Amino acid sequence: MGINSAETERGNYTLLSEPKYKGFQKVEVTEVDQSKPWKPPVKVKVTTADGREEEIAASTPFHTFEGNEGKKLTVSAATAGHVDNLHIKGTEPGSHFDFPSLEALLADVADKLPAGITDTPGPSAFDMDMGKKMGTEGLATMQELLTDGVITQSDIDAAQRYREEVTQLNKIGDQGARQAFVAKFASENPDCKIQFQVIRGGAVLVPTVKAPKRPTNKLFMVFGPTDPAQKDVKTMWTTAPGRYMPRHPVPTQFSEAEGGPEGDAYKEAATAWFNTVMLVG
Repeated sequence: MGINSAETERGNYTLLSEPKYKGFQKVEVTEVDQSKPWKPPVKVKVTTADGREEEIAASTPFHTFEGNEGKKLTVSAATAGHVDNLHIKGTEPGSHFDFPSLEALLADVADKLPAGITDTPGPSAFDMDMGKKMGTEGLATMQELLTDGVITQSDIDAAQRYREEVTQLNKIGDQGARQAFVAKFASENPDCKIQFQVIRGGAVLVPTVKAPKRPTNKLFMVFGPTDPAQKDVKTMWTTAPGRYMPRHPVPTQFSEAEGGPEGDAYKEAATAWFNTVMLVG
C-alpha cells in the first residue's frame, strides 16, 4: 500500500502519513504471534477518524520518515496505536506526552531525528530533547540525585564498595546469588538510601533509590530492521519518556561479534547500569 500525502519538510526527514488512517480513533490488536515469547501483534482492527472499522496487518505503515536519500523509518499500525493510546490519549501519570495528536508528535520528531539511523545495521537506540514535557522517567544518575540532595556522598561511597561484586554477579552469577546479595547489602548497609534489586526475571542486579520519578523533556526511541531484504528501512520498535540507556548487562544479550561479556559494549552497559539507579518510590 503506497503512502500518498502532503510532505512536511523537517530536519533530516520528510514525514509522510497514510491519509486513510490519519486521525484514527483507536487501534486494537486482534491477533498475535503465539510462537514468539513476546507475542508480537500480527493483525489489528483500526477504527478510522470517520468511524469505519478495518482489520489490517499490524505491520502496515501508518507514518514514514523518509530521508534525503530515500531511506525510510516507518511507524506501524500496531506501534502507532500503542503510542497514541498510552502517550497521547492516555492519562497515566508520567506517560503522557505534551502533544495534541500523534501526528503533531511525529512532525516534531521528524524535525529532531538524527541523521544516519538507517546507515548502521541492527537496532538504533537514542534519545532526543523535545523541549517540552514528555512525562517522567524512573531513572537518575547517582550524581543527579546527589546534586538534588536526594542521596549523600556516603550513600554513593557505600554502594561503590560493592561495584566489582555486582559486576561479577551480573556476569557469572545466578538469580539465587543475586537475591542473596540484595539481602546482604541491606543488612550491612541498613541506612544507605541506595539499595539493590533483581529485575528482568532475575537476570540482572541494579541499584535503586526510594524516590519519585522525575520530569523529563527527553524522548527515548528504538528503530530496528524487520525485513533483511530491506536494508534501507527500519521500523519504530518502541518509544518512551526519558533518556537513552544501553542494554542491561545480561551476558546472553551481547553477541560474540560484540565481544560478549568481555567486550566494550558489555562494559559500557555494566558501568551505566551501576552509575544510574532505578527510582522505586
